[in-house]
Amino acid sequence: MSDPFNPLPPPATIETRAGRPPGPLDYRGGVLSAVAFVPSPPLLVPELMGAASDEMSELRDAALAEVRDLAARCDVLLALGTDTQAGMLRSVVATYVGYGADVVVRTAPDASGPPDPDLPLAAATVGWLRDRAAPANAIDVMLVPVDADADACASAARDVADRVGGADRVGLLVVADGATTLTAGAPGAFDDRAEGVQQRVDDALDAVDTATLRSLDPALCAELGVSGRAAWQVAATVVEATGRRFTGRTRYRAAPYGVGYTVGSWT
Repeated sequence: MSDPFNPLPPPATIETRAGRPPGPLDYRGGVLSAVAFVPSPPLLVPELMGAASDEMSELRDAALAEVRDLAARCDVLLALGTDTQAGMLRSVVATYVGYGADVVVRTAPDASGPPDPDLPLAAATVGWLRDRAAPANAIDVMLVPVDADADACASAARDVADRVGGADRVGLLVVADGATTLTAGAPGAFDDRAEGVQQRVDDALDAVDTATLRSLDPALCAELGVSGRAAWQVAATVVEATGRRFTGRTRYRAAPYGVGYTVGSWT
């Protein structure tokens, strides 16, 4: 099978992608087999949690199991996450040293070079999960602006279609976090609107309710710290464009430390 991706750029570089004009998604024969949803908190990494590591074991095990299943189902994996700008990361080496431990991770088996502590957290998360659950796979990471509007999300969905076109059994790994305002001790403090929005997201992910995900309000999500909103909306657009029926499954939905984290899949 030919490689559906472009040649790899030098490690630790981000390929920025300009916005594209409106147009239909074209999968060019590619088959989207599954979508997996995981969050990106550094607390997934045991070395960063110390004595509290066991508190995150349920979330950690769920995320690893989801990536393991995605790799077993699919021949090509592509990750989707959010950052301050759009871009594509390929074959990069990241480190969690900025979070307190020099845990080095890779997004591809042959990724080399010095670890980059400044890579987006989504890339580090993909690397950490890949190293432990799918070490034989390379996973490119497509970044969507965290504040992307509907047009930008549609453009990103067309980029996903371009990337997977022609590949058999494609798996999309969506790295996205929920509200950071669910409790008084949460990073964003407490907002009484957060619980309703988080439940709406969790229920939509479980039910493959793409319309609800696409209807999430960017301004409200920004106020509630829902950084994964754009990634979920891109994934919803991609799945709708396949014209295929997907079934949802949730492995984990909870709010440790007042942040909403969901792990699940659409197959």
